[in-house]
Amino acid sequence: MPFVMELIQYMIVSIYFTSICVVFIIKKEAIMSNYNCIQTKFIQWSNKRALHPNAAYKRNIKTVKSISIPLAMLSLSIAFGPLISTINDMGKLPLDNRAHFILFWPTIFDTNKLSTYGIIYTLQVIFTIILCISVFSFNLGFMVFLNELITQFEMLLDEINDAFKYKMDKQFETLFIDCIRHHQIIIKFLDDLKSYFKWMILIEIIVVQVILAILIYNLTKVNASLGYKVKIAGSLLFNLLPMCFHCHVGEVVLSLHTRLSNHIYNMTWYDMPNKNKQLVVIMFQRTQRDLTLSSALFSSERASRSLISKVIKQAYTILNVLLKT
Repeated sequence: MPFVMELIQYMIVSIYFTSICVVFIIKKEAIMSNYNCIQTKFIQWSNKRALHPNAAYKRNIKTVKSISIPLAMLSLSIAFGPLISTINDMGKLPLDNRAHFILFWPTIFDTNKLSTYGIIYTLQVIFTIILCISVFSFNLGFMVFLNELITQFEMLLDEINDAFKYKMDKQFETLFIDCIRHHQIIIKFLDDLKSYFKWMILIEIIVVQVILAILIYNLTKVNASLGYKVKIAGSLLFNLLPMCFHCHVGEVVLSLHTRLSNHIYNMTWYDMPNKNKQLVVIMFQRTQRDLTLSSALFSSERASRSLISKVIKQAYTILNVLLKT
């Protein structure tokens, strides 16, 4: 049974990343629109506010440096956990024992030969490291989007504060219309992001809860050495952490727009001229739009930190089913 579960795990992971590629191909226009928005419109607003346009990227570099060591340790645990098993089990178990490979290796070649084992294991390590780098780069793109979005929201709040310094003057109209335009660009950016993000989070909800159940099942059922357990633990984190990050992205987007709505509502707009009040009402109505990053249309789950606990609970339910079979 654990052998079958491990095969199913690899099949699901391969289908998962293939599905992500398909979504990216289908939604390439929305992805390019996001990229162009950062490269043109967002940079234009940064220059207009006399801010360095690479502020968000500097924040990204700082974040990457802080997580590079944990990510390297995670990748190494997946790649070299089986090698630790091999060294520990030398003379006790044959080399073709599945705990000695990163991925299950079917009996096609005589993997009990040290040279054959070394070639196959080396190829698996190379492809595993490529996979880790690809997943990291993929999520780095979301990190860029998120930090740029935070920067633009902070900039918009400053623009609103500057406009309200002239709330009784005609100059308010010019400044606040700029705020409305800036907000519209941010909305367009998020609409494009939502068009492909919702399918990704839906796939992750389905895949991660099944993968977690299978990995924990293998961890409890397989009588293997410490290296195998290190590999399984690394795989568990490798599949769980990206979803945690995507849920964090959804939580931040929701909190930013709520903060903007509350900020406008709490401004002293009640004693302004009626013409200026109308502009504030327009902006306030725009902030009522639902910008929640949710899963696809036939699922109501939204990307938030509460979703992580739901996925873990569902994984626990699946695990109980597996343990009873």
